[in-house]
Amino acid sequence: MSHTIRFASLIGVAALGVIVLGAAGTASAQSAPPPLPERIGFEAGFGLYGGEINCENENGEFCDGVTEAGGIDLHANYFFNPTLGVFFDVFPMVHTEDDWTFTHTVVTAGVKWRPAPIFTLAGGIGSAQARLRYEGILNIDAKTDTVPAILLSAAIEVLRGRSFAVDVQARVGVGFYEEDENNNGEADIVGRNVGFGAAITWF
Repeated sequence: MSHTIRFASLIGVAALGVIVLGAAGTASAQSAPPPLPERIGFEAGFGLYGGEINCENENGEFCDGVTEAGGIDLHANYFFNPTLGVFFDVFPMVHTEDDWTFTHTVVTAGVKWRPAPIFTLAGGIGSAQARLRYEGILNIDAKTDTVPAILLSAAIEVLRGRSFAVDVQARVGVGFYEEDENNNGEADIVGRNVGFGAAITWF
């Protein structure tokens, strides 16, 4: 009789253990967050960057030196699938010294490619313009003509939510300011925005 009772007790303990483990497994499955959605469709955001504005002549020399600058970007994207999309981007950088303010703005549209979910490459074409302002005894506001430009960037995602992402990014925007007067196939003067920073995008 005692052996029968002991055996029944062991069966009861085993059954209880199975029930407890099953309940724990179900609770764990229920508490796991759902997978993040794929990034497809419309996106928009902005970024903040530190870096420089520089200008190079046809001889490879920095025609006006290298100027430390800060900048922003405003961007809108549309991804047809998780890998391929198009973008529109406005990328001004600004240097201020004493009463002088120099701004170089690159506006482009192009293609974005994500070879991996957290890594994005972009390339686009558009226009650039430089502006110099002086506010003092005499006010000066001079602008260049709008010229052809390109933009290249690479970004790595460091934070992701269900409706936003933050990435660190390196980018360069190049404006081609002088015609090819010596017929060597290159613009005689180019201006560049070179920026390193972070951007947030909502989708």
